[in-house]
Amino acid sequence: MRIFVFLALISTADAARKRGPPQVSEPVVVVGGGLAGLSAALEVLDSGSKVVLIESQANTGGNSAKASSGINACATAAQKKLKIRDSFDLFYSDTLNAGDRQNDVELVDVLVHSSTDAIKFLEESGVDLGDVNLCGGHSTPRTHWVPSPKEGKPIPVGFEIMKKLRARLDAIQIDRPEDVTILNGTSMTGLVSWNEYMTGVNVLLPSGKSQEVAGKAVILATGGFASDKSDDSLLIEFAPETIKFPTTNGAFAKGDGVKMARAMGAAVVGMENVQIHPTAFVDPADPKANTKFLAAEALRGKGAIMINMDGKRFANELGRRDYLSARITKGCKPIDEFQGGSGGHSAAIMLMNDEAADSFGRPAFNFYHLVKKFFKKYDNLAAFAKAANIDEKTIETTINEYNELVGSDDKNVHDDFSKTVFPVNFVADQPIYAAIVTPAIHYTMGGLKIDSQGRVFNDLRKEPFKGLFAAGEVAGGVHGSNRLAGNSLLECVVFGRIAGKNAARTKYDKTEL
Repeated sequence: MRIFVFLALISTADAARKRGPPQVSEPVVVVGGGLAGLSAALEVLDSGSKVVLIESQANTGGNSAKASSGINACATAAQKKLKIRDSFDLFYSDTLNAGDRQNDVELVDVLVHSSTDAIKFLEESGVDLGDVNLCGGHSTPRTHWVPSPKEGKPIPVGFEIMKKLRARLDAIQIDRPEDVTILNGTSMTGLVSWNEYMTGVNVLLPSGKSQEVAGKAVILATGGFASDKSDDSLLIEFAPETIKFPTTNGAFAKGDGVKMARAMGAAVVGMENVQIHPTAFVDPADPKANTKFLAAEALRGKGAIMINMDGKRFANELGRRDYLSARITKGCKPIDEFQGGSGGHSAAIMLMNDEAADSFGRPAFNFYHLVKKFFKKYDNLAAFAKAANIDEKTIETTINEYNELVGSDDKNVHDDFSKTVFPVNFVADQPIYAAIVTPAIHYTMGGLKIDSQGRVFNDLRKEPFKGLFAAGEVAGGVHGSNRLAGNSLLECVVFGRIAGKNAARTKYDKTEL
């Protein structure tokens, strides 16, 4: 059925192209099956238009399915239930501060004020986002995630969101098969234009055949370039200093959407801004692996602390990502032997106890500990110190100084690193869990320049393209120099939906020709 529908769409589109501009009845072409792409596709369909969803991988999901920290929003039912005080102004301020005020303020305003509705959109799709966590760089808890079950398998927030949205898309396809075409394993090879209008993409089908997929508009949701170490690497061109770091991204994150739109004259913004996430797990089974598994920011939000190989804390564990990454890179040495070492990268040791693990959620923590084996359990602090070859008195002093601040309700109480939140007390004779973490390329803040309607700017004309939209990590400007934790999934939902709505409304009348 999908092949038949696909060929029918191509046939109809080709006939329309011979007559002139795209017709209102033609589909919207969405490239990328991550959260931005699925959000866009669903909005296109809810607006009554047809959609062709193109995904280069065998399944939809992308990096969105790997997201583990959560999605930001304020003024939500979950915050109100948990009696969390927040505001749009505070969220707006935190986002700008995180980005060193290099953000496009209009985009930030849209992001923040659309956040409540974004959570409703996901919840109405069946995602439970009833838990709220405090992540680095935030003034108050606003990062929503799936409540961890008491037992059984954990429910990663990104995976759960993608599963529910894909189920919703599949249900629509069953009800309206003529309106939904999903092409997995299909790679975009270029954009197609008709006069000044973007009207489709060229693709490489799984069969190896090249084909044009035409429509009335194109939405790029192809992701960033955090794994791009190719001959025409965007990382090497704009941020060569980052090449030495491993990455948390899949191999597909090579910036193809940015490259192809740029070749057509699209403007880019903030391309030098590449986020290095401070905590990527070093796998004891493969310390030198270039692709790392992300250590969720929520681990630190629930009480994890970090030390260097001298047994001392060196930073505010809930500080901005760029701050903490720099602290590890400059203040920590590579680990040689302990738990397999760090593969030559500067690294820190993340410590958790049972209280922090329970607060994070045992099923989720056990995934890291028992399944992936990133964490190793020690009977007590002395056993850990011996294994790590750290002076026992030094680590005891570190823990005791930290414990003195636990439980204080005074917001003016802080440690030497200006940390004011101390969730759990570490007890020397109780079990402790240790994992090695290292900074890794996690996110590219730069990308295609868009406006508040999701339209991509034409750098030559100094105005938006007609019929070309972008959403998610392929677009730049929202985050400034540094992304606030939890804003990536939010950006995908907010601007994916905006792009979908506006692309569906695309209609070229005779006065434009």
